[in-house]
Amino acid sequence: MYEMCVGPEKKGGALVWHVMAKEAPATLCGQMLRERIEATDGERARHCPDCMASFERLMATAPA
Repeated sequence: MYEMCVGPEKKGGALVWHVMAKEAPATLCGQMLRERIEATDGERARHCPDCMASFERLMATAPA
């Protein structure tokens, strides 16, 4: 199961929506989100391109 969470694209960068597995310590692009940011703060944020590319590959792979 995956969830969307708001965080900076890079340290100190603009907010983006990241994809994260429910129990994973990092986003699909490898970032460790240190603090929880309210979703309303990211209402107009774009999606993290690296997370979305990883998620697309995961969804295209047949289950094992």
